[in-house]
Amino acid sequence: MSEKDRYCCLLFNEMSIREKVWFNQKFDCIDGFEDLGSRGRTCKIADHGLHRKWKQPVAYFLSCGSTATEMLVQFLNEVLGACQNMGLHVVATVCDMGTNNVKALKLLGATISKSFFQFQIQAFTTICEPPHLLKCTRNLFLKYDVQLDSEHMDSHLPVIAKWEHIEKLYK
Repeated sequence: MSEKDRYCCLLFNEMSIREKVWFNQKFDCIDGFEDLGSRGRTCKIADHGLHRKWKQPVAYFLSCGSTATEMLVQFLNEVLGACQNMGLHVVATVCDMGTNNVKALKLLGATISKSFFQFQIQAFTTICEPPHLLKCTRNLFLKYDVQLDSEHMDSHLPVIAKWEHIEKLYK
């Protein structure tokens, strides 16, 4: 791999998965239980997975229920460390704005005004997934009207934007 090809982004996401246990003949064990990587397995049946399709999946973890924020931070630190040890140059993390993801990034040191965090000797930019941002904006706009200050024609009256205006424009 050339040096320039080692630059990448780490995408992470949590998703629900179907609960299922099965015998893995190759490894002579039962799969489908909560598997927290280096932190071991439990007797709970996994119903969530942490991974994201990427050109090269680097890790996945299985949990029973949503992954706790502190555990997510540990997973991210573990994966970032492994990527660095392999010689990859992760320059950014990308995720949706799920509650645990936002809390995890905050615990790592990223904020709205400072969209990066430090891990070991490197800073990582945090990027919120644009389609998810649009979906959140749409959902909020469906629920709430937006009030703007108007400076048009020397009027300082508030202007209200509503979802019905978007519908009217679409029609």
